[in-house]
Amino acid sequence: MITINSCRNSFTEKEVIGYYVPIGYKNTYDTIRLLENGVYHRKVYDKNKKLVLDQVSNYELRNGGSKIYFHSYFLNFDRDLVQFPELVNDPIGGLETPLEIVNNKIQFCAGYKIYSNCYQKLK
Repeated sequence: MITINSCRNSFTEKEVIGYYVPIGYKNTYDTIRLLENGVYHRKVYDKNKKLVLDQVSNYELRNGGSKIYFHSYFLNFDRDLVQFPELVNDPIGGLETPLEIVNNKIQFCAGYKIYSNCYQKLK
């Protein structure tokens, strides 16, 4: 169950900087590290702990900090990247998604359905 704890809907770069991990993934381990100056570093490992994506790209805070836009974003739906390694070679052009506070942590979701494929900030 997801509990939204705040109606807050805008964030500064200083607030969003940090590490984000997906909630409930089993086939992959994925980290997105938001850095200063609109840069992000992402690493995706398959279920055998093999690094399959090591990417540096850019992000932008949009709509007054209520949304984040990732350039060159890989949609990781926790699919089996051991069986289908080619999936990691197909990043979409970009992803824009709302930023929210859920369970007292900043979160964004990258799935096609509401609250699916969500990433939550550590600490």
